[in-house]
Amino acid sequence: MKKKVAVLALGAFLMTGLFGCGDKVPEGTVATVNGTPISQEVLDENYNMVLRQYESYYGLDVTADDLKLEVRNAMLNELIMNELLLQEAEKREIVVSDEEVTAYIDDMVAGNYGGSQADFEAALEQVGMTPEYYQDSVKESMIITELQNDLVNHPETVDVIKARHILVETEEEALGIIARLDAGEDFAALAKEHSLDTGSAANGGDLGYFATNGATTSKMVDEFTAGAVALEIGEYSKTPVESQFGYHIILVEDKQAEVNLLEEGEKYSEVLSGIYRYGLDNLAASLMENAEVEVLIDKTVVPEYPKAEETQNDGNQAEESAE
Repeated sequence: MKKKVAVLALGAFLMTGLFGCGDKVPEGTVATVNGTPISQEVLDENYNMVLRQYESYYGLDVTADDLKLEVRNAMLNELIMNELLLQEAEKREIVVSDEEVTAYIDDMVAGNYGGSQADFEAALEQVGMTPEYYQDSVKESMIITELQNDLVNHPETVDVIKARHILVETEEEALGIIARLDAGEDFAALAKEHSLDTGSAANGGDLGYFATNGATTSKMVDEFTAGAVALEIGEYSKTPVESQFGYHIILVEDKQAEVNLLEEGEKYSEVLSGIYRYGLDNLAASLMENAEVEVLIDKTVVPEYPKAEETQNDGNQAEESAE
């Protein structure tokens, strides 16, 4: 069985070094972010790596133009966002040392590969990564994690709820499902059959835990949170809860008050993740709104896979091996 490499983020290491507004944009630049270039080479490395993962681990056909276009554009957007976040981290003087990166990788290799550096590097090679590439990627991810910690001041304690839901388009549909629940039908089965929220429907509508006391801590819209708070453990909505997404029937499975996330973070990791994600998303949106971002490629043109340069390099290596 192939081992997956524990990568903290897909974003590759970005080119560093600012150039002034009057300077010429370096050749092979696909975008600039507040004057910092993102190179075609870095974009190609990310693009090829992700498509290799799709082939290797999921057996997907990566020859489809729409998939290649989607992956390339997603990688470009992520590189732009990573650069914005790294620039903000630099402003806040957030630094991660090489020693910290090495310690993280050593722990990961020990835990996932029994300490075998050879097995680790073989796994990297499967997805087209070098150890240096991976190290840079980990360092960026650690910096962004520190940025999350720096910008999010989560409360020491929060109230949490564990819930399921069924999302439908109309109030009439919601009332019909409530009637079936009243008749004894299973909530999870009805969620799988009827919920429009495909992300949770497959798991019987399970949403896990989420915090309820404060807009910055809840991953749910206000109407949903209020509807869940009003229910006791084991109760489901007798009146549909309307939100911007449609009509919800909510089932509360657990409620805990004043949970100390620092002490019980493992159990409520999804709550902490939601808090950090909320803070980072808000920061990213603000940075993007005020940034000078210029995309220098046509995002509608389908890229090759693998990139022509990579194919040529592979051919050269094969010839050298034959010699």
